[in-house]
Amino acid sequence: LGEGIWVVYLIQERGLTLGEVLLFQAIHSAMVIASEVPTGMMADRWGRRLSVILGSAVAVSAMLTFGLSHSMALLLVSYALFAVADALFSGADSAILFATLKGLGRDVEFTRWQARAQVIGGGSQGVLTLIGALLVRWVPLPVPFLISGVASISGIVLAFALTDPPREGERHSFTRIGGEAVRHVLGRRTLFTAAVLMGLVTVAIHTMGITMQPVALSYGVPVWSLGIFVGAQLGFSALSAAIADRLGRRIGLVAIFLTMPLVSAFALLGGVGGLIWLYPIFILPSLGWNVLWPYIADYIARRVEDNVRATALSVASVIVHLMTIAILPLFGLAIDRRGLDTGLTVAALSIALTSLAVFAVWWRAGDHAPAAKAYPAI
Repeated sequence: LGEGIWVVYLIQERGLTLGEVLLFQAIHSAMVIASEVPTGMMADRWGRRLSVILGSAVAVSAMLTFGLSHSMALLLVSYALFAVADALFSGADSAILFATLKGLGRDVEFTRWQARAQVIGGGSQGVLTLIGALLVRWVPLPVPFLISGVASISGIVLAFALTDPPREGERHSFTRIGGEAVRHVLGRRTLFTAAVLMGLVTVAIHTMGITMQPVALSYGVPVWSLGIFVGAQLGFSALSAAIADRLGRRIGLVAIFLTMPLVSAFALLGGVGGLIWLYPIFILPSLGWNVLWPYIADYIARRVEDNVRATALSVASVIVHLMTIAILPLFGLAIDRRGLDTGLTVAALSIALTSLAVFAVWWRAGDHAPAAKAYPAI
């Protein structure tokens, strides 16, 4: 419920600057990194279902703490809880889905089902965002976050309904799981550069998401209407996820890996100038992220062994978050020092140029097949 007003909440209620919000996002990514691989190893060792149950419980605590935070220390605690929740979900949910489909002989459908999950999540979140932003016409800014925390208790119940598919092969020790997963992802240029491309798109969508509310306010609209803008972006995210599988089949994996980072980068220029008619361009990172992620997850999942799959996806997520830590504070500094328009321009150009260089490395590595039948040494 607070998706449409969380940046305004941090600025107006908690006294942060926009640059500090970007810095907090980088801190969140650092906290995710600290817990990402250990939670992935836990999922591969003790079960992905357990990881999702714990992630659901921690997410409830995170939302309640965020809404009740009256100090920097408590805000950091809430960010830490959000990070742990993200890490517990990351890799485990995709690994459950992939293993379930593979057990049914339908793993070729993975990108379709991964995208379908994003459609359901993005669509429902868009509706809730609109409701939450409208609520602030009658209630204080912290209230939507508190309602979300209480309502999300139902997610814990749903997590208990999950089933862990049967596992292929033996369950390795923690150290072997971690070592094998790191070797798979960092030791292959194809998997590493795929994760970096995902990281660049993630940096773009974080930049768009954090600056969206100030960009919308620059149009001269009231705070309560922010839910309309954020809700439209989330609805577009759901639509983008809905077409991801069809788009990928039509243009191919190579085109997906090339165009989605570029679209996400140049879209940030749509936030420059305070022109409301550019808003549809500004939210195009939603297309880039929701189309690219199912193919990145599928690309990595098919090239690692089942007993390290969740951890390998977590290692890829660590790469994504490391890039967020490295890049977002620089964009925040540019925004605080030079203004929103200059910061967004710097972000757009730097992400675009870097993505072209990374794509060239991935292309030269040679594994462009959408599905691998074995685990080749690349």
